[in-house]
Amino acid sequence: MALLFGAVAGFVLLVVILFYILKLCSITLFNIPGFEYIFQFIIVIIPYVIFFFGYNYMHTKIGGAKSKPAQVAGRILMIFGSLLCFFSMLMAILVLFKVHNEWLVIFNDNSHYAFIAQILLLFTTAAMIATGDAKEKNWMDRERV
Repeated sequence: MALLFGAVAGFVLLVVILFYILKLCSITLFNIPGFEYIFQFIIVIIPYVIFFFGYNYMHTKIGGAKSKPAQVAGRILMIFGSLLCFFSMLMAILVLFKVHNEWLVIFNDNSHYAFIAQILLLFTTAAMIATGDAKEKNWMDRERV
């Protein structure tokens, strides 16, 4: 029982020390001139980089679809999603650099819809690719082979 209690207490202590070290590092880094802007830029870019990795992964999987219409539909959706991701990232960077434009104000107010659209496009592309795959064999049929 003491070993279990020690493990839980050690884990909690590890988390507290980790948060303290990260807080100390963030205080130190934010005292460096210009680091705030680099940090904000990284925070803005990270979601778009994740979506680009998702689109790249879908690009590698499109060739595995057996059906030609599924490949074509997957490529169209992937290209549309990649363009949407690039356009949204460009708009977000312009908002970050405080470019004044009416389109950017509208985008900044509704940027979450662009994220929702990208998630839906990734799932729809994956569904299109999956419809082109051959039907999976039943588990009983696989054991007979």
